[in-house]
Amino acid sequence: MESTNTRWVDFYQHKAADHKNRTLVDLWTQTFDELEKNHDFIQWMFPLPEPSPVNPLAPLLDANTLAAAQQNNQVKQNLLRSFDTMAAFWGFTRNDEGGVQPSAQFSIQSKKWCCYNDHNQLRLTRMLRCMSLIGHHDLASRTVEFLLMQIAQAGIDLNSVSSINYWIQAVEDVDELELTMEDFEENSIQSINL
Repeated sequence: MESTNTRWVDFYQHKAADHKNRTLVDLWTQTFDELEKNHDFIQWMFPLPEPSPVNPLAPLLDANTLAAAQQNNQVKQNLLRSFDTMAAFWGFTRNDEGGVQPSAQFSIQSKKWCCYNDHNQLRLTRMLRCMSLIGHHDLASRTVEFLLMQIAQAGIDLNSVSSINYWIQAVEDVDELELTMEDFEENSIQSINL
């Protein structure tokens, strides 16, 4: 019998369905309301090495699955499409420079994460970490930079949003730089390069 972890690579190549018989395209085409209300899809879009307490049937990025995903261009491209789906839901989009920018829906959709506490901040952490692990570290890092700048511009104290530390940890490359909250103080937020 095929393991859930192995099935995830097939799922990302459009060869298998998730635990509810949904395809990756089914997840991509959910409405914003469905993305908000459903809590068992995000673990299939962005698996992690650790099990999810919300969805015990979700795949894990074990060493073999992670290696297979990192070497598979279709999986990596489809991961970008998953990023685009969730970015639209959260009010931002990729730009031509390899970063992110507000979308036309930013003022409405950003309220899901640009606040003191919301479950979407945990979803963002999951997405950022998965993207980094599978090979989209630069995009994940630039996304963190964007999120922090938007929260600061909204006048929210960065130290009061507990998820921020998890976002930074999700993209931190221990060989290059150890980021701290001080890196994102109001005066330096424009100049930081993740």
